[in-house]
Amino acid sequence: MLNRIERDAIVARESALRDYLGKRCSYKPEEVAHLNPPTNEERSAAEVFDFCDNPPDKYFLYVSDGKATTWTGENLGRITFGREYRDNFGGKRVPIWFDAINGEQYHGTYFKSAGDYARVKMCKAD
Repeated sequence: MLNRIERDAIVARESALRDYLGKRCSYKPEEVAHLNPPTNEERSAAEVFDFCDNPPDKYFLYVSDGKATTWTGENLGRITFGREYRDNFGGKRVPIWFDAINGEQYHGTYFKSAGDYARVKMCKAD
């Protein structure tokens, strides 16, 4: 996992890229090479650092092989699945729980028929 200095360097490079692009969303790699934009793996590592350093109350994650992951597949915790049900529009949903790598417990809904993503909330303390 990253340390704070490495994470801050990635965030600074991402910020420089966003400032350079302004309102644009796309670019050619050679156009921004002088900025050394972060790779997707670096962005994901910074996301995991933030997830552990400052646990969020709500989070959007991906479900892969029974694990909660970031969009690039970095592990956030092992999932326990509940019983599948159908929503009013016929979509399949599954309640999930997991102990995250940040020491917190989360629960939420895995939107099985729509994709491999889930929305979760931190469990409240007793």
